[in-house]
Amino acid sequence: MLIDQLRKDSADRYLNRVNALAEDGVAFEEMRAVAPWTYPSVISLLSGLYPQQHGADGHPTESRLTTFDPELPLLQKRLKEVGYATAAFIANPFLLDWNAFHWGFDTFDARFVRSQGPLATWNGVWKNRMFANFVNRAVLAHFESRPYTAPEFTYVHYIDVHGPWRAAPFPPDYESAIRFVDGKVVELYEFFAERYRGDLLFFVTSDHGRELDDDLDVGYGPEWRKEKASVHEFNLRVPFAILPGKRVPRRRRIAGPSSNVDFVPTLLDWIELPAEHPRPGRSLLAAIRDGERLPPDRPIYSRHSAFGDHSDGVVIGDRKYVRFFDVESGEVVMRRVFDLLRDPRELKSVADEFGEASTTVDEVSSAQGTAYEAVFRPVSPEVESRMRALGYLHDAR
Repeated sequence: MLIDQLRKDSADRYLNRVNALAEDGVAFEEMRAVAPWTYPSVISLLSGLYPQQHGADGHPTESRLTTFDPELPLLQKRLKEVGYATAAFIANPFLLDWNAFHWGFDTFDARFVRSQGPLATWNGVWKNRMFANFVNRAVLAHFESRPYTAPEFTYVHYIDVHGPWRAAPFPPDYESAIRFVDGKVVELYEFFAERYRGDLLFFVTSDHGRELDDDLDVGYGPEWRKEKASVHEFNLRVPFAILPGKRVPRRRRIAGPSSNVDFVPTLLDWIELPAEHPRPGRSLLAAIRDGERLPPDRPIYSRHSAFGDHSDGVVIGDRKYVRFFDVESGEVVMRRVFDLLRDPRELKSVADEFGEASTTVDEVSSAQGTAYEAVFRPVSPEVESRMRALGYLHDAR
């Protein structure tokens, strides 16, 4: 279950019914997305690879998205190979059938939005059925008509919290959208808990956060701090919870750094399915089962390289190392080091060089020996104009 654009602190505040369930399940306190926007983040979530490895991303200087390699080892394909019935219900145009995301799903229901190809846009793609009540209706209808005869993997992607909120079945604001989705997540959880007689793994997470209040104006300001286009914490900190089930430990709060590339290794480990491909993500199952803190010094990587902006960052302990690149030359134009313990909003850099951390940053940002070819396809000026109007394209610095 993925709730698009739900940042961690807002989930803690407004996702009340889900949080009450998570109190009796497992919740991670320091989960970060590997990218600050949907397309690369979701493909990382379901592949366990960094964006520079899987290739699902935007062009660094042009207004295009990649169509990634169909051979990419996505989770749904692996599960289908071993006999799982796989289904997806998608309300975000970045994941429609113009790319290979739908491969591996027996059922792929994306009727809630229209596709506009390799640069899907908000204007003109929404239908009145984009909201979670319509998504849930489709999910329930699908499973109520099918007996449970094989293990099942279902991916549900809500867009309500992201918006737009025109004709929404809730007041048109971020808090109301979260509270609305809260009930819809619980509705599906209760349905699947009954369907599987409590033997389920029900994950709730997000792909990225968003700016709120003065997030874009403080610190180094809007030249560097951008919604869904920089590796600042307000874009990366996301909720990650596992709701109660027969195989889920009770009342676990997992501290320490983790990344959404850890999801695939964790799930494969949990269902005792060997991983067939090397991944930078790590299984979190031991921490889930024993409740211990994750290693505090593990480097956690994030990256943005699309639409005229290129930056990456590595969190090591309480320090965050951020690099800003020139999109044409690829050269680093600025380095910043933040003390997240004393300065969680990244307002003031404590250094302009990385020092001993430079080697670690270089190592974790590499492709780690695995990379899949991706292809850019051209888009029309009309589609480019719509994306720019929605803030997804930025002029190169």
